[in-house]
Amino acid sequence: MVSKFRKKQKGEINHNFFASFFVRIFLLAIIIFLIFADIKIYGEKKKFDLQVDNLEKKVQSIKEENNKLKEGIAKIDDKDYIEKIAREELDLQMQDEKVVSFIMPESQKKEEINTDNNFWNFKNWLGWISNSWRWMTSFNK
Repeated sequence: MVSKFRKKQKGEINHNFFASFFVRIFLLAIIIFLIFADIKIYGEKKKFDLQVDNLEKKVQSIKEENNKLKEGIAKIDDKDYIEKIAREELDLQMQDEKVVSFIMPESQKKEEINTDNNFWNFKNWLGWISNSWRWMTSFNK
């Protein structure tokens, strides 16, 4: 009887290690964990990209406002510009000049009629029932 005994070489890999059930479950768990971590990181990246876009828009609007203010500073010596600002923003007038103001009467608030065309709107049904009840009780008086 000759046994098939073979001496293990130094660099030889045991192929049964990856065939083990627990190793496969462990590798599968790691892969699933990495997938979920990647999805979470992707969502955070999208959120930060939106924040960056909003901040870039704010920077752009501040730059535009800054340019307008620079134009206003450049016009500070212009007499026509000063007069325009004094009349419009400060309500000032020239000497011997009369200012006419029109006071408009406040518009009377009309009863708001609900114009929703939604058949299932609960408020529409209550309004219809209420108006019908008033109409029916008006005959009894």
